[in-house]
Amino acid sequence: MDILVELTELKNNRLLRDESEVEKFEKSIENILDMEDVKNIEILCQGFYDLTENDEVMFGLIHAIESYDKIVSSEISLKVLADSIPKMLPHAKEWLKILHKRILNREPSRNIYKEIIPTLNNDIQKYIVSQLNSIKERNPSRFEESVNTILDFIK
Repeated sequence: MDILVELTELKNNRLLRDESEVEKFEKSIENILDMEDVKNIEILCQGFYDLTENDEVMFGLIHAIESYDKIVSSEISLKVLADSIPKMLPHAKEWLKILHKRILNREPSRNIYKEIIPTLNNDIQKYIVSQLNSIKERNPSRFEESVNTILDFIK
């Protein structure tokens, strides 16, 4: 299977406007997962799109990315995810925020992620901090403590 073909299919169908686009999008995710290569998280990240018409199907990308934890360690999959953030900007900021919320909600993932952030380039670190602060400000009762554990660690 050609990963570039799958990337093209993801990008061409990520608006998910009709059943045909949904089928092609889901088939590309399946084909990418069948390769069992953690580096393909970067490819999957390029499928996210904030203007999609079908959030439920788009959520399949999140589950696909999370499934790599069964193949490799969370340390590896979270590092590849963090390195893939530039591929999600600016077209998938809201989906990145959802991924960050899922990381914040799982203590083991949160503890790994806080150690990864300082290894990233400064622009990405700043973007993550900005997004974490935004998450905290919008829902402090749910996220303040978990965001602060990360921010306190990376200071």
